[in-house]
Amino acid sequence: MTVKQITYSSPIDNLSYLDHFIFNIKLFVFVVFSIPLIFAVLLFGKLIPFLGKWLPVIFHKLLIWLLSIQIDFEGEIDTSNNSNLYISNHLSYLDIPILGSTFPLRFVAKSDIEVWPLFGFLAKLGRTIFISRNRSESLDQKNKIFKSLSSDEKVFIFPEGTTSDGNRVLDFKSSSFSALEGQNLIIQPIVIVYSDLNGIPINRWLRPIIAWYGDMDLKPHLSKLASLRSIKSRLIYLDKVNAKNFSSRKNLSKHLQNEIKKVYSSALSKTLAR
Repeated sequence: MTVKQITYSSPIDNLSYLDHFIFNIKLFVFVVFSIPLIFAVLLFGKLIPFLGKWLPVIFHKLLIWLLSIQIDFEGEIDTSNNSNLYISNHLSYLDIPILGSTFPLRFVAKSDIEVWPLFGFLAKLGRTIFISRNRSESLDQKNKIFKSLSSDEKVFIFPEGTTSDGNRVLDFKSSSFSALEGQNLIIQPIVIVYSDLNGIPINRWLRPIIAWYGDMDLKPHLSKLASLRSIKSRLIYLDKVNAKNFSSRKNLSKHLQNEIKKVYSSALSKTLAR
C-alpha cells in the first residue's frame, strides 16, 4: 500500500520583486512618520495626557498598515468608563499593535521586557505597566495595577503570562487578577484569532509563521512576517463580567479562561473548515 505524502507550500515563497519593493516603500513611509511620533511622545506625552494616550495608537496603526494586517471585529467593545480591564489570549508580539491600534490601552508586561533593545523602549513609550514576578514585590505590583484601574485607565493583561503556539489557549495565571479580587471592576474578555496568510487559511503548520513562542529566534521570525503580502486577524469581543461577582480570583480566572478557550477553539475550527 502506497501512502501519499501531503506537502504544504508556504504562503511566503516566491514573492515578486514588486512585493518587496512595495514593502520597502511602506517601510520608508513608516519610519518617516514614526520618528516624529516617538519624539512627540518623549517631549509632550507627560505634559499633555491626551497625546500620551493617543500617539501610541497612531503608531500601532502605522505598524498594522506596514505589515498589511487586516482586522475584523465581532461583538461589541465597551471603551466607556464602565470598563476598566481587558484581557485576551496571547500568541504573538503582533497581538500588541493589533489590540493597541483600537483605542488607548496600558499593557501589563513582565519587567524584563523593559530592558529589551527597541521593544523595551517602545513599550515604555506606550505607557506599559511593568511588573516583577518576584513574590516579595507582589503587593507593590498589585497596587500599581489597581492605581491605574482606579484612575480610569484602560489596562490590558494577557493572563496566560506568555505566548502560546496558537493551537490552544494556555491556562490562565490567577495571580493576573490579584488586583481585582473582590473589586467592583468590569472586565471585557477578547479573543484574538489569526485566520489567513496571503489569503490562505492558517492551519497548524502555518501557524508558527504568526505565533512566536518558546525559544524561537526573533530576527528570522520578523523576516518571515515582513515577507507576507497580507495577514488577516479578528478580534472577538465577549460579554463583560464584574470581578465582584466571583468568590475568588481563581474562580474569576477559570471562568474567563473557559470563555476564551471555547470561542477560540470554535474560531479555529471554522478557519480550518473553509
